[in-house]
Amino acid sequence: MKKFEDASEESGLLLDSLYRHQAILQDGSVEQSAIPAKLIIHYAAAHYRAWIETTEHITLLIGHYCAPLATLLHTYGSQSAVYITACNPLSHATPPGENQLANARLYERLFHHSGYVYPGKSFDPVGEWPAEASYLALDLNPAAARKLGREFSQNAIIWVGADTIPRLILLQ
Repeated sequence: MKKFEDASEESGLLLDSLYRHQAILQDGSVEQSAIPAKLIIHYAAAHYRAWIETTEHITLLIGHYCAPLATLLHTYGSQSAVYITACNPLSHATPPGENQLANARLYERLFHHSGYVYPGKSFDPVGEWPAEASYLALDLNPAAARKLGREFSQNAIIWVGADTIPRLILLQ
């Protein structure tokens, strides 16, 4: 487990708790995350929203059961979902045009794996980080989801299994 020297004691305790409850997972290829603890906390606190219909949306919160997503998975006979973006690789601010092009490529790749891809935006509830365009895609296996996250130089992805509890998977 990552040591949290760069976080306050309270933040370190929060992260330790999230790891213990398996709300944050490190990808098997990552022995120790290189992502700063403060950034992991921002990821864990973000609201991950996807629009299923024009007026209907689902909001994923790390470590919290999501009943609307459970309904969606059941409706399509799906067992899993991934929430992912191509914006701001490695959390470095990137010009909007580059983010749009990268997200368009990501959409094509996701649609290759899933017939159910929904547009989304991740929000920082504190407002410290700008919202990022993202996607929720059903039925990707975990290996394909992690591979796409790495392909688009993301620090993390959100994985949701059949229990419909979103988990942050650290890729770096």
